[in-house]
Amino acid sequence: MPLKNITQLKTITAYQKIMMKNFTLLLALLIGTFLQAQQTDFVKTFTVEEAVQYAISNNFDAKNSKLDVDKARWRNWEIKSMGLPTLSAAAEYDYYFKQPQIPSIEKIFNDPNSITTQVFGYLAMKDPNILQMLYNYSVNNKDTKISFVMPHNFNTSLTLSQLLLDGRYFIGLKATRDFTKVARLQKDLSDQDIRYNVMKAYYQAQAAKESKQYLEEVKVLVEKITSDTRKIYKEGLTEELDVNRLELTLSNLESQLNITEKMATVALANLKFQMGLDLGSEIILTDKISDLRAKMDPSVLPNFEPSKRIEYQLLETVIRVRHYDTQQRRSGHFPSLVGFLNYGWQAQVDKFGNFFKSREVSYPDGDVRKKSNWFQTGIVGLKLSVPIFDSGNKMAQTQQGKLDEQKSKNDFEKFKQASALQFQSSQAFFAQALSEEQYSQKSVELSQKIFNKTNIKFKEGVGNSFELVQAQQELIQNRLKFIQAQLNLLNTKADLDKAVGK
Repeated sequence: MPLKNITQLKTITAYQKIMMKNFTLLLALLIGTFLQAQQTDFVKTFTVEEAVQYAISNNFDAKNSKLDVDKARWRNWEIKSMGLPTLSAAAEYDYYFKQPQIPSIEKIFNDPNSITTQVFGYLAMKDPNILQMLYNYSVNNKDTKISFVMPHNFNTSLTLSQLLLDGRYFIGLKATRDFTKVARLQKDLSDQDIRYNVMKAYYQAQAAKESKQYLEEVKVLVEKITSDTRKIYKEGLTEELDVNRLELTLSNLESQLNITEKMATVALANLKFQMGLDLGSEIILTDKISDLRAKMDPSVLPNFEPSKRIEYQLLETVIRVRHYDTQQRRSGHFPSLVGFLNYGWQAQVDKFGNFFKSREVSYPDGDVRKKSNWFQTGIVGLKLSVPIFDSGNKMAQTQQGKLDEQKSKNDFEKFKQASALQFQSSQAFFAQALSEEQYSQKSVELSQKIFNKTNIKFKEGVGNSFELVQAQQELIQNRLKFIQAQLNLLNTKADLDKAVGK
């Protein structure tokens, strides 16, 4: 092969290698981007307010409270429909395998007071030949029993009814608006409780997370100090006791970190449960405890007005509902009036198939006509129901309603006092938490200064490990106490907001 061709071939091969390398890098970049996008899709981030709003839509209690509102609407329609027209259909088929019979015709004619004799008399007035025919039949068949009921009977009807007067119905109509209001207020109260629980769960989870992160940072620092001390010990510039003390501190720190990790896991799982999230889902909390604390202005405290509490409005509405219930029970003593219209069809035949056939009827003039086996009936009327005596049943129901109404009033007065006590307690706890946070912050600042100076002295060889370990432990405990103090302050602020109805 010529040298020129070999050179060209090497150039092409080198170019292909470069392109393949670039393609591999591009493919790796695309795969990494795809995996990162997939991870982002599965990991959700939440602020406190986002967590609250998610919970109001997905928490199980929130879902049930929404269903209760819908249920109240259907309950109202149930009450209203009692005063609207109702239409019903009925059908009945009877087969007499043994037909009812009456005594012989001769005995009937011997008893002029029998209804059958009177019916025959009426028929005789219409056609005298009928009476003569029946009499001749009775002479020839003295002991024969007869039946006026066909084996196969079918009845069908349509009934239209309308409630015209009923005191219980009209009182129920008045109460429907309050039924819906009670359900809505209960939903608002449920949402408020969900907000309260989610906020406190969020604070707890974030505080546990930050405590864990802080201990991890301290662990890295202690590991470095321990490692440096080992090197100094090998050079003979410190005692083995100093190394042992630092190793013990590191061991205790790892144990404390392990406990904190478990607490953080449990706290995060509790937050997911309160939010209505799947416990296996991944979430990231973006609001730090310090940021949440910075947004709080302790100098601005809410005013207490019991009427703004949802429970206050709810109990007021419940009292009205109880009053309507008492009135409705009392109105059971009053009359009720219902109007109705019934239209039906009935047939009696000797064979089932004759339901669908016509019968032939002979007339005196010799004419034979076909008639349907079905006959029509219609009735319109009013039904008045007047309670007269029920052995005190309705009176007992009314008295129970009055007692329930009084209990609701007692609950209302109890809530007024309890809410005032709750507000006073929340104020006191919030003030105490604020004071503890301020003291804790000062302790952290002092502990940090002490540790920094002790660490410098230890590095310079003028301090010992005992002082360093003690300063480190005090700093860790004060820092964790400060996080807990901030958490307590946020929790007491949530309690105070709930006490005023926020």
